[in-house]
Amino acid sequence: MKKWIVALLVLTLMLGSLAGCSSKTEEPGTPAASQTPPAQQAADDPLKDLMESARQVNQMSFDIVMSSGNASSFSTQGKMYISGEKMRMEMEAMGMKMITITTAQEEVYMYNPDTNTAIKMTAPQEPVELPNEWVADSDAPNWKIVGEEKKDGYDCVVVTSNEDDNLTKMWLRKDIGMPVRVEQTTSEGPIVIEYKNYQIGPQDDSLFEIPAGVDITTLPSSPSGD
Repeated sequence: MKKWIVALLVLTLMLGSLAGCSSKTEEPGTPAASQTPPAQQAADDPLKDLMESARQVNQMSFDIVMSSGNASSFSTQGKMYISGEKMRMEMEAMGMKMITITTAQEEVYMYNPDTNTAIKMTAPQEPVELPNEWVADSDAPNWKIVGEEKKDGYDCVVVTSNEDDNLTKMWLRKDIGMPVRVEQTTSEGPIVIEYKNYQIGPQDDSLFEIPAGVDITTLPSSPSGD
């Protein structure tokens, strides 16, 4: 989950750096909900069952709220849309809103529809981790089931992991294997991520496109090796 957290922190800092030239944006409509895949039953290995359910999801949208409790505490919230390699992230922090779009060609745009402007940049070397990519961490055999709880109205399996002295606790929905809440204790302080309103299924292609007529500024690529 580390890259996911770092990516949100970076976006929050970028929002702060753009505070002088950005303004509020209107949020686009949310695609219609799709059928949620049925839960798989595997009483002998519930963790494997959750992994298989989460692994099947490659198109979805969800709301996200992230907060930290360290000395430089902050809270940010927004919405994400995922369609295969394409991603749209609408985040709000420090009273600002910004839309980040990653295309299938690994082009990244920070788009402000209120000013009809966008900044184009090179995709980060390491991709952002998605809510179901905890499955990729399963090869490190430190995920452990510690109980079951009701969280936000969903039946969840509670799992923990301890890696590099960072303790992570997740509440995974039994039906889709996706986290409802993630708590991580790090050397910089606690971090909490909440996922809400999952919509599993195809997303509108227009969400991952920059509208015609937008004034786009392209940032130079980072030197090789950075």
